[in-house]
Amino acid sequence: MGIKRHIKKYKIILAAFIVAGINGCDVFHDDLDQCDLFLKFRYDYNMANKDWFAEQVEEVKVFVFDTQGKYIQTLTDNGHSLKSPDYRMLIPYRLKGCTAVVWAGKTDKFYLLPAMTAGDPINKLTLKYEPENNISNNHLDALWHSGPLLMFSSENISNTENVSLVRNTNDITIGITRGNNPVDASKYDIQLITANNFYDYKNNVGESSKNIIYHPCSVEEEDSKTALQTRLHTLRFIKDADMTFSITEKASGKTIDIGGKTTINLIDYLLMSKPEMMDEQEYLDRRYEWDINIRIGDKEENGYIALSITINNWTYWFQPTDM
Repeated sequence: MGIKRHIKKYKIILAAFIVAGINGCDVFHDDLDQCDLFLKFRYDYNMANKDWFAEQVEEVKVFVFDTQGKYIQTLTDNGHSLKSPDYRMLIPYRLKGCTAVVWAGKTDKFYLLPAMTAGDPINKLTLKYEPENNISNNHLDALWHSGPLLMFSSENISNTENVSLVRNTNDITIGITRGNNPVDASKYDIQLITANNFYDYKNNVGESSKNIIYHPCSVEEEDSKTALQTRLHTLRFIKDADMTFSITEKASGKTIDIGGKTTINLIDYLLMSKPEMMDEQEYLDRRYEWDINIRIGDKEENGYIALSITINNWTYWFQPTDM
């Protein structure tokens, strides 16, 4: 009878711990290695609302900070294991209640992350892209961010925390049509200028962010000499940012007139293709593949005037089509 009373007593105590958000690992275990936790990553913040983490992400870095925002350690994983649909990153139980900031994708080639040491403040964690002379014609490695995230709060009774990623890179395909005929886009100097090379731990563009001059990727132009379209690769688009876009014919030096201007803020036009019920920044973050076509006149007198701009099958007309 005494044994039964003790068992009943422990059941009542355990139930009270569970209701209070405390589990057996918080109370009964000296060896917390037996109480591991896991992070489950998702990249479904896209226009398809499908989880493309296993398909697209090749590396994950999780920067861990204590309750005071002081750096503890970085957990990293990459390679084949990330391709499993059941993949989860192991998190030691001692890190429960800590804050995580995630940068995913290959960061070593193009991006700069600081060397973090124990005790560093969380605001030291920044990501920078600093191409030579602030000119970028690179095919940038895809990049994602998440955080800051409180890992395994008292309300979370599961041993798995879901981490939703936001993509920080864009792939832009640009084509030029003269009248009804596509022309070789490599004969034009296509330029996009915006200050988006510096991000803090919250994925906000830092005040010290520099203007980056984006040009079509030189490697892709060499590999696709017969292709009529060209491609740019950029970092994250911010809805209130200035993003100056221009197209100049290399041979003549003449810049195409787009809506009465030689330069436009491309963000304004990208947002015109936004679904009605979607927030502007959400749209810019969810859509990372952009297909842009500039249609120019086919006669000498209007051959450098844009008749229309088409973005992802949405068309805005500047001039009548019978020119």
